[in-house]
Amino acid sequence: TTCPRCGAELRRAEEEVVWRCENTSCPGKLQRGLEHFSSRSAMNIEGLGESLIAQLLDRRLVTDYANLYSLTAKDVADLTSTSTRSDGRVIERRFGEKNAEKVIGQIDRSRSNELWRLLYGLGIRHIGERAGQVLARAFGSIEAIVAASVEDLQNTHEIGPVLAASVHAWFAEPQNQRLIARLRQAGVRMEVPGAVRLAGDRKSTRL
Repeated sequence: TTCPRCGAELRRAEEEVVWRCENTSCPGKLQRGLEHFSSRSAMNIEGLGESLIAQLLDRRLVTDYANLYSLTAKDVADLTSTSTRSDGRVIERRFGEKNAEKVIGQIDRSRSNELWRLLYGLGIRHIGERAGQVLARAFGSIEAIVAASVEDLQNTHEIGPVLAASVHAWFAEPQNQRLIARLRQAGVRMEVPGAVRLAGDRKSTRL
């Protein structure tokens, strides 16, 4: 009935079997969210693994996805990394400037990722890689998706009523709107380049 990480009340939708924590500040929820956001199939930020994310959260260096883009190499250098020797002994060492610069470089590179990766990485329920690609190609920008009605979304090829309602509800939340604004301010790409979108449209027409 309560979240083991933050103590918030858990909720379960009538048609589902999974109990969920609805506290957006829950450290456990944010940990898993950041792991998904930085995963290879989403924003593809190499080096930003489970242990590093946990330390960033513990030190309050990161409180949401947008905070990643204000990190500096100095912030990361003093964190620790662990490795296991052949004899089973676990070695812990300082992350260091060189490794920190690599991670920051990966974060900076992710600003220019395709829009569908961002849509998938945000962790919107029912949005997989394919749905992210379909929405990005059909609407062309975050702004257009935000402005779309449930009907607009549902009328998009491959987007059903459950997915449309989930997307619309997510972007209607003020806290999520603030997150998008902060990501935009950080320079994260929010649209599909015109030439790419036109090519996608032509392909869809042929199909």
